[in-house]
Amino acid sequence: MAKIEKNIQTTYRFKSGRKNPDWGLGLTPLRSCHIYNNAEILKDGVSTISTIPKWLITLEKEEADIETGELIYSDYETDNFKASRNRKIKTVEKFCDYAEPLYRKKKVSVLFHTFTRSDYSKTDMRRMLDNVKYRYKSLNKPIRGFLWALELEENGKMQSGYHIHYHLVVAIDRLKVKKMPAALKFEDLWGQRTGVEFIKKSVRSYLSKYLYKSDAKILGKRSYAISRKLI
Repeated sequence: MAKIEKNIQTTYRFKSGRKNPDWGLGLTPLRSCHIYNNAEILKDGVSTISTIPKWLITLEKEEADIETGELIYSDYETDNFKASRNRKIKTVEKFCDYAEPLYRKKKVSVLFHTFTRSDYSKTDMRRMLDNVKYRYKSLNKPIRGFLWALELEENGKMQSGYHIHYHLVVAIDRLKVKKMPAALKFEDLWGQRTGVEFIKKSVRSYLSKYLYKSDAKILGKRSYAISRKLI
């Protein structure tokens, strides 16, 4: 990866990686049958939340003055959490680059869904997404593009210490209604409290507020995904 800032071009290259000696201290057990899908399961039937990065990574940082050709090398310390967050940000930006122009031209509506208490829901997110697609299609508003993200919010009152929920963003042909249709709340399908609202003014600023949070993750489980096609 590379960036240009004024007359300096910076390039990062992988140099070395090592396991974080504190990693085992940041593991929290989580018991939930629906969270298990695609997640890492321990021997006693427990999936695990990680709050500390497992890998510490050293990158070689090369800075080049594009006018003089001078090269300066140094080490840049990062970890797998930061790398994952950067990939997530790029994915969110990809969706925003697609949806924002269409939204400003009033060609699409962008809806923001929240599915709470995932560890107590009727289903997992993969099956829920199929249900959501089917319902939008039945309303003659097939999804043109989507993005979802898993969020773990600290809550000491819960057994696992985390409130586990999903955010789902969908772009559909413009929906002109004064009140959100009950069919788009999806509480009947999820089995827990849900929320849905129209994104207004700026898709990018709205999503950056909600989808860039949370470094904690469920081991072995995807924390975000984007639709293969954005149409």
